[in-house]
Amino acid sequence: MSSIIQNNQVFNNEVPFCRVYSKESKEKLEERFLAHRISYFIEWQDKSILQRLFDRSGNKIVCTFKINKGELQRARELASGIEGIKFKDYGEIKNTERIRRRSEAVKEDDPGLDVPELKFENMDKDSKDD
Repeated sequence: MSSIIQNNQVFNNEVPFCRVYSKESKEKLEERFLAHRISYFIEWQDKSILQRLFDRSGNKIVCTFKINKGELQRARELASGIEGIKFKDYGEIKNTERIRRRSEAVKEDDPGLDVPELKFENMDKDSKDD
């Protein structure tokens, strides 16, 4: 009986989505993600000494939201309009399917892919003696 999970399979599709700099923005983004069933992970960054000294209200934070890369488009739409967020740049999000099968990528009618016929010579023992 074979196992379903193989050693060479990778299931980590989590990518950094945005960096958040205030508690209010973090709470708004969390509420929207929870309401629309987008799972996320928050990675906290330590504050530097200068940030701790000059942040008197304690409202400033630095954290990174990580989400599944299949939810990038929907999450970007939900997060638009919230201040204090810096998005990670992934280029054109609509074209997330970048890898295609070779049969879909190359058309059969393409004239640049003509394969020449292979020619084989018949080598018999009698012909070697001549």
